[in-house]
Amino acid sequence: MQINTLQPQPASLKLNLPQQTAATGTATNNSTMPGAYVSLSELGKTKAKQAEKNKDIDDSNLPDTIKQILKTIRDLKQQIADKQAEIDKAKQDGLQSEQQREKLKLLQTELSMLNSALGSAQQSLNKAMQQQDLSDEQIQTALSLML
Repeated sequence: MQINTLQPQPASLKLNLPQQTAATGTATNNSTMPGAYVSLSELGKTKAKQAEKNKDIDDSNLPDTIKQILKTIRDLKQQIADKQAEIDKAKQDGLQSEQQREKLKLLQTELSMLNSALGSAQQSLNKAMQQQDLSDEQIQTALSLML
């Protein structure tokens, strides 16, 4: 499309150029764009932290199935650490009431379930590594990422 600059242009084709004001002689722009503000939800912040935390796994040269298992193992280890901290706090607070003792039992049961899930994930990783026919370098990478 060619625009003839000698002819008046329709409003839809006019450029938005700065215009001089008569009073001050300074250029002004009719369309100022206000700054944009982006806010992440708590879930978004958590996912962003998770993505950053697993960047080393994502950047590795491992198959996607093994990467996913490694991320699961890492997540379970974090949950286990958090649950252990809850148990330690509950023990420090004292166990005077029946309700506090029940809470501690529940936390210990949850910790046991997380440990069981971690064991299953580690078995899945071993099985996947055997099935994928990984190189020695990939095996070393997977094992170091698991720690």
